[in-house]
Amino acid sequence: MIKIVSMDLDETLLTTDKVITKSFESFVEKLKSNNIIPVVATGREYYSAHKFVGDNVDIDLICNNGNVIRSNLTGKVEYVNPISKEDLKRVMSFDDNDNVYTSLHIERDDGIDLVYKKKNFESFEGSYVDAFKGRNLGVDDFENIKGNPLSIVFAGSHDDLVALRNRMRDEISDRFNFHIMKIRREPKWMLEVLQKSGDKFFGIKKYAENRNVDLKNVAAIGDDSNDVMLIENVGLGIAMKNGVKRLREVADVVSDYDNNNDGAVKILDKVLFGD
Repeated sequence: MIKIVSMDLDETLLTTDKVITKSFESFVEKLKSNNIIPVVATGREYYSAHKFVGDNVDIDLICNNGNVIRSNLTGKVEYVNPISKEDLKRVMSFDDNDNVYTSLHIERDDGIDLVYKKKNFESFEGSYVDAFKGRNLGVDDFENIKGNPLSIVFAGSHDDLVALRNRMRDEISDRFNFHIMKIRREPKWMLEVLQKSGDKFFGIKKYAENRNVDLKNVAAIGDDSNDVMLIENVGLGIAMKNGVKRLREVADVVSDYDNNNDGAVKILDKVLFGD
C-alpha cells in the first residue's frame, strides 16, 4: 500500500514554460483524503520550489536533491545534510577553468541560498546566478563561508563540463555524484556535484524513516538523471514520458502523457486510484 507519493517539479509537475499543472493542488488534497502523504522532491532550492508550489499548499519540500527538508507553509527545517569543509575543498581543487562559472547552494538563515565566485562574472543578466537575484552573494572563494553547503554547481559549455566531470570521476567518485543537465539560462549547461548521500533517494529515505514508512510503500515520479536512484529504489517508480532514456528504462511505469499535458497527475491518478 502506497503511503507517500514523491513528485518532482521541473519537466514533471512543471510545464516546459515553468508553470505548475493546474490539477496539482486538488491532487494533493485527494492524496491526503486517502491517507497518502504528498511531498515534492526537487533539485531546486527551497525558495524557488516554494515559489512554484504556492504559498497556501500544505506540503513538505525535499530540496537541493535530498539535502534539505522544509515545510512549504512555514519554512520549518526538518533535515539538513551539509557537505563537509574537507569535501568542499576537494571539489574546489578542480575549479581551474576560467570559462566555467562556479557557485555553491547553501542553507543559512539570512535568505541567501546561492554563493558564487566573482572570478569571471562580468554580467549576471540571463545567467544561472541571475535566477537567484536578491538571494545570492559574490565571494572571492568558498574558504570561510557561513551556512551549510549543499551542492556545488559549475556552469559552462557542455564540452567543458564533461571534461570537468570526467576528471572528478577519476579522482573523487568515491565521495561524490555528478549530474550534467541542460538549463534555460546562460551558459545553457550545468554540472551539479553532490556528496554520495546527497540524492533525492536519501532525502525521501530520511523523510519516510521519520514517519515509520517503508520504502516499498513509497511511490515517486520524475524525469531526469537525478531521479534515477529514487525511482529504482522505491516501491513504485514512475518516469515521465518526456523523461531521459535511462530513467524510463529503470521505472516500473512510464506516464502516458508528457509534462505539458498533465502527465504526472494523470499517471498517478491511474496507478493509485484507477482514475
